[in-house]
Amino acid sequence: MQSTRPLTAHCQLANNAAGLPILTIHNDQAKAQISLFGGHVLSYQRHGEPDSLWLSDKAVLDGNKPIRGGIPLCWPWFGPAPARVGDDKPAHGFARTSLWTLDGVSDHQDGTLVHLSLVEDEATLALWPHAFALELDVLVGKELSLVLTTRNTGKTPLTYNAALHTYLQISAPEAVSVTGLGAPYLDKLTGRNELQQGALTVTAAMDRIYRQPEAMVAVQDGERATRVVSGNNDSVVVWTPWAQGAAAMADMSDDGYRTMLCVEAAITTDAGITVAPDEEHSFSTVIL
Repeated sequence: MQSTRPLTAHCQLANNAAGLPILTIHNDQAKAQISLFGGHVLSYQRHGEPDSLWLSDKAVLDGNKPIRGGIPLCWPWFGPAPARVGDDKPAHGFARTSLWTLDGVSDHQDGTLVHLSLVEDEATLALWPHAFALELDVLVGKELSLVLTTRNTGKTPLTYNAALHTYLQISAPEAVSVTGLGAPYLDKLTGRNELQQGALTVTAAMDRIYRQPEAMVAVQDGERATRVVSGNNDSVVVWTPWAQGAAAMADMSDDGYRTMLCVEAAITTDAGITVAPDEEHSFSTVIL
């Protein structure tokens, strides 16, 4: 890191070697890093525990492409752009490749709170013709909490989809089971609607949208239990590229899939969320 600037007793801002501004938080409960490029949580580690989040050892941290790992913000769409947006638009929207504004950092008894924001500009309007104020609140403490709020500052309704695309760090796929996902899901690899029977185990490439998840999804990894609590979402996505997918990614090691599993709060229905002018909508994820 270069040109470190303390912001609070537990948070500092510095540019990495490529000039990317990164917040480093180290308080009594945990430590974390947040990139202002993408409003992207890169790491979160409670003291005495392994990192909860996986970050690729080949992640590009120079602001030229999305960051592989951590918690990318997929907004205002998830996956390919929907028909209402049009073709030839970047996958997962533009929030994860935009430079966010740091509005404030404050230390509290339960952790360090970071507030970031993103508003429309010429580049976003060319992709999505809406005025907006997007806000991200990140609390780093005994738990990691993210709340993403979409405020419509324009004069016509806007509709969005999104995901808090959480890459969890795991010890090995064969050690993992996931519960709380609910039964119905769309298997995006086959295009079929299926029903989950019991706990999910991870044995192959997977890209599933669970339509009726419980508020808390539990990821058991050997003796380690991670809980992902979602709010105001309509689905939970579970994704792993497995070996073939990892080998095709320049920003993931061939064996990188063995230490990651995405379990993410998402808004994936075709209807999305419509926000009227001067109204707002928030959704959230908490890593326990």
